[in-house]
Amino acid sequence: MSFNPFNFSFSKNVFLFFLLTLPVAPVVGQDGNPVDSLYELSLRDLSAFAHQLTSDDEPGLEQAETIVEWFAQHFNWTYTDYQQRTIEEILARKGGNCYELARVSQACLELLEVPIRRIREINLHLPTPRRQVDAEKKVQELGARASVFGHRHNDHVWLEIYDRVSDSWVPADPSLGVVGMRKWLAARYGFGKRYSLDPTSADMIAPFAVFTRDGEEWINLTRKYAIDGFNELYYGQLTDLESWPKWTEGVEALEAKALGAFQNKTNLHQHTAGIKVLSEIYQQLKAEFLQTDLGQIHTGIDNFSAALIAGEYDKVVGAYTEDGKIFPNNAPILEGSELIRNYWTPRPGRTSRTVHHRIIPEEIRILGHEAYDWGYYEGRTRLEDGTEVPWRGKYVIVWKKSEEGDWKIYLDIWNGVAD
Repeated sequence: MSFNPFNFSFSKNVFLFFLLTLPVAPVVGQDGNPVDSLYELSLRDLSAFAHQLTSDDEPGLEQAETIVEWFAQHFNWTYTDYQQRTIEEILARKGGNCYELARVSQACLELLEVPIRRIREINLHLPTPRRQVDAEKKVQELGARASVFGHRHNDHVWLEIYDRVSDSWVPADPSLGVVGMRKWLAARYGFGKRYSLDPTSADMIAPFAVFTRDGEEWINLTRKYAIDGFNELYYGQLTDLESWPKWTEGVEALEAKALGAFQNKTNLHQHTAGIKVLSEIYQQLKAEFLQTDLGQIHTGIDNFSAALIAGEYDKVVGAYTEDGKIFPNNAPILEGSELIRNYWTPRPGRTSRTVHHRIIPEEIRILGHEAYDWGYYEGRTRLEDGTEVPWRGKYVIVWKKSEEGDWKIYLDIWNGVAD
């Protein structure tokens, strides 16, 4: 299911250290003068920054991934203070709210001539009474358009990138550091552990209204994400759940009201009851899904990663059947609990540990008492000196359902992929 950082040989550690300490070519502006860092370059010459940062990328989506991830990792997310700032001021501040981070990323991508459009959403949010008080004051000051946030909902801004390969618009969220449809859907609608670089993103339960603008025209993307995309995240199986019709009806009932709020025509605070009901329906959907076979497999995936990060190797081994088999890179097939335990358990005196591990299924197909699961994994290893080394790869897993009804890993094969 993933690369084991504890099986590094000494020679590989030395080689890795050598790579990490190689001299880096100096960063220069368009005038040819060196600057101290990419951040300093962004302050002086945003176009040069964007081109240098993405110099090894394919045009389009790959450039967007690099830009979005860089800002998410190097800039701080800050609460909205209702100040209007220029791109230069946002850069100098080295942070901003979702709207400001989207503006900076958009500015870079436009300099790279990447087709892009700005997206506005309203999402179900954990109840926050204080936000309702603030929102009501803003409604009095600014009108109904300030009702896009309130007690159980909040607004959020991100981007879509036009991907010429797939001939489609793909989500890119600068404040979350997420690019790509499945990653975005998992970060915004997923029932299990969510992964993003924004620590506040867990408070955003699920978007229920999504729009963009083309001049004066508002384009409704709600069905694309909140209904079709949400269902596709779980391979079209949400339609089998009892609460799914209630979810679609609830979303459809609120989308016109949300658009009215964006257009300064409708006070969304008058529809708080409907928002509360939709939030409850989401929780019902989650509970129903986690009881299904597919839900149990997704829970097993999350539990495996959590156990590996926590160093709970009994739980890691317990994720496999007694006759489970793993297929590590450049190694024989290892069968049975003892050999699997020996593989995953760190050697004595280890100086590194896994600090991030994530499994990203592309498809899980259940056939009776077996399931076929394939996708990608990613992680980071923290070395003794504090350096973190990222790694990623692809995998295939065959799951088996036990007589007790538990799903466990029977076959687990993986190998790395180059960045």
